[in-house]
Amino acid sequence: MQKRRLPITLLFFYLFIGYGLIGQTVAPAPETPNISPNTSSTIPPTQEPPKPNPPPSWSEGFTAGALVRVRPEMKYNLDFNRTTNDNVDFTGQKIQFWVQKEFTKDVIAKITFQDARLWGAEKGSLTGLSTANDGTRQSTDVREAYIEVKNNFNLPFHIQAGRQILRYGDERLVGSLDWTNVGRSFDGLRLKWEDKYFSSHMFVTSVSERHSDIAGNTTSFGVKNQYSPYLDCPYNGTKVCTLKPDAQRQELGDSYFTGFYNTLKPSDYFHIDLYYLGLQKEYLRTNQSLVLTTGETGTPTSRAGRWDILHTYGIRITNRTQPNKKALQAFDYSFEYAVQTGTTGKSIRPKWDDIRTDVTLIDPLTNTNYNHSLYSEKERYKTFAFGADIGYTIDKLRLGVAYDIGSGDPNRTDGSVASFQNLFHTNHLFYGMADQVSWVNMKSKSVNASYNLGAYGSFRVDYFVIEKHKLQDSWYDIAGVAKTGASTESITNNQYDMSQVQTEKGAGDNRPVSMLGRSLFREIDFKYNVPYKNLILECGYSMLFAGDAIQNKVNDRTMNSQVYTNQFSKNAQFAYLMVTAQF
Repeated sequence: MQKRRLPITLLFFYLFIGYGLIGQTVAPAPETPNISPNTSSTIPPTQEPPKPNPPPSWSEGFTAGALVRVRPEMKYNLDFNRTTNDNVDFTGQKIQFWVQKEFTKDVIAKITFQDARLWGAEKGSLTGLSTANDGTRQSTDVREAYIEVKNNFNLPFHIQAGRQILRYGDERLVGSLDWTNVGRSFDGLRLKWEDKYFSSHMFVTSVSERHSDIAGNTTSFGVKNQYSPYLDCPYNGTKVCTLKPDAQRQELGDSYFTGFYNTLKPSDYFHIDLYYLGLQKEYLRTNQSLVLTTGETGTPTSRAGRWDILHTYGIRITNRTQPNKKALQAFDYSFEYAVQTGTTGKSIRPKWDDIRTDVTLIDPLTNTNYNHSLYSEKERYKTFAFGADIGYTIDKLRLGVAYDIGSGDPNRTDGSVASFQNLFHTNHLFYGMADQVSWVNMKSKSVNASYNLGAYGSFRVDYFVIEKHKLQDSWYDIAGVAKTGASTESITNNQYDMSQVQTEKGAGDNRPVSMLGRSLFREIDFKYNVPYKNLILECGYSMLFAGDAIQNKVNDRTMNSQVYTNQFSKNAQFAYLMVTAQF
């Protein structure tokens, strides 16, 4: 028992002595000499026990931000036809609010809410009673919602899952598309390895999902096409076929976008990107397999029930390794090359079958004859694209040149698709501010100059010459969709026919190549932006001048050689004013 009390007694003794010493201003002289010269005459005070740390507040690790952007736009005569009223003006608005919670330094979650709309576009605006509850489809959605876990296994290996924004390279193939009101997000999983000399990302995202869950969540996906009345017949033949009225039906089912993007970083002056991008799209099987003449199922040209699989392989070399794509040198550059392979899911007549070998079959439902190709082959992707952007900076002035080419298809009836597929791009940066062309069947040559005015903002001017890569192919808009009928084109590759009287796509869908134009348009862009207090003000103006590929289609004499039309108007314009607040 004494051994247990001894420490307690000593503790009270030291506390008593320490309290007395702390209370004195001058230490009294010792009454007896020191027993040992090494023994201190002063006993240090006892330190108070440390106070426990307060529990963490729920708000610790939270950050938040917001963005408000308003942009009026004006578009004038972009079809270059004086007889059509295609002048457009509207005001777009984007509002974002985001919150991020850092649970630990390696575990974070982020949610970005976004509302994107056009002024006056909701039903009820004319009465002034438009609200979020007016029954119209609103444009408020979740732009981002993901969880990221970093440094797994004590390695620079990160996992990110949920709705997220993907940006790679110069965003020519995978970008955020933030220039538009809505932008782009992907739902999926991304694995990332990030260190000083090497970066590697693997991702799997769901572009469209055709199934709904048991709780009632529904899906909205795919392209809807209008069909004529048709007979709907069961596969097993045990039920009677029923006549369906014309209606819009879904064609596209599950679709996935995958990627493997790697960046080698040997120095701050040189990076190499090597990547693979895969897009897989399933086309739904329609329930009418016995209707052979509709061209949807049961015929070689149909892709119903099949997969469209596109593989993209590419390389990018650049010295723009700093934030905002800046270079440490006065000379900056970026070169990118990509090729595409895969199959479209269609089976078509082989290109070697010049004599069009057909057999005659009988439709069992209508008891009528129809011709069917005896031979078939899979339709395949065989495309390429190249982009080069070079600049030199002298003090505050940068001078640049660029050249871009996206392959086109000289014959859209053969067994290959040669038109490059532009995937999920951000093209606004590269081929003209008016957004009239994408990286498909085009050649773009441009020069540019920009000047940094410091606190007064920056100014840039670009001049573009846009041509077709293949005269027979279409003009493709900013989304990569063919603008059929907007320029001279031909479905097939007729090199020799000189006939003047043609149908819309040429005689027998074969307009002579000699009558096709090459030049799409020339464009000059002016852009100025300046910070003002907490705002960024930006304005832009574009002038476009159409070339012979558009002029020869608008003033088309091949429809009737005796009629002269003068509908062509050479000039088009685009302008905008944008105000952005980000905080």
